[in-house]
Amino acid sequence: MNTDLLRTFIEIAKTRHFGNAAENLYLTQSAVSSRVKQLEAIVGVELFVRQRNNILLTHAGERLLPHAENVLAAWQLALQDVGVPSSQNSQLTIGGTSNLWDTFLLAFLPKLASQFPNLYMRTEINTPQQLTRALLGGRVDVVVVMDPPTNLEFDSRHIGQIELVMVANKPELDITDVPEAGYVFVDWGTAFNLQQARLFSQPVAPVLNTSQSSIALEFILMHGGAAFLPRAMVAAHIDRGLLYEVSNADSAWQDVYVAFAKNLDTSPVFGPIIRVFEEANIGPR
Repeated sequence: MNTDLLRTFIEIAKTRHFGNAAENLYLTQSAVSSRVKQLEAIVGVELFVRQRNNILLTHAGERLLPHAENVLAAWQLALQDVGVPSSQNSQLTIGGTSNLWDTFLLAFLPKLASQFPNLYMRTEINTPQQLTRALLGGRVDVVVVMDPPTNLEFDSRHIGQIELVMVANKPELDITDVPEAGYVFVDWGTAFNLQQARLFSQPVAPVLNTSQSSIALEFILMHGGAAFLPRAMVAAHIDRGLLYEVSNADSAWQDVYVAFAKNLDTSPVFGPIIRVFEEANIGPR
């Protein structure tokens, strides 16, 4: 199997556009079309269908996508495995949502590197659903999430909480003023998102919907609006008078978990690493 065919297939599935996929892959559009035809000839089915200038995956394409991702990821891991210096004899792939990288994981990597000097680390940023698939496919060793996977093949450990507080760029705002000021919706996981949906007496269309707290923060600082963000992230801005807490919007604590394949915590290599996650004690800073 030519991995370039799979890489092209995945890029088209992501962009839903042959031209954009060609541009991202530094290919001509005819080369992209040729690769798709080659892959379809190999698997014996059509993978894409055009509908009103939109490229959609067929049912067969949908089924192929996770396998293609796993094959490419496994190949990349193999290349990295044989290229790891002998001094770095342990490898760890950590997955997390963008929010948790912004809030916790970026600062946690140096701690792991200090405690495990021979550790070779890789990172992955993705949605909870994609992280679960990556964990199932063995593309990541551990994932840090707010909604732990319920699959029986996984174990999870509670490693702390993040305090979320609603802030705005204007003082003395009440929760009832937020729709007019501009509501910025930040994806903090299923449980908390349900709480956010009940904040307002009437449905409110957010001016921005994002899964990245750093994007929400920059948007509010530069444009305005209000959003739930980690207190650790906004405390300095509140102290400087750049952000203000919204009245009548109670802060909330969002649980954080590390998840991994069952019994991985008993491994002599990964067990000590997982214990460092468990001792992280994420909380107010």
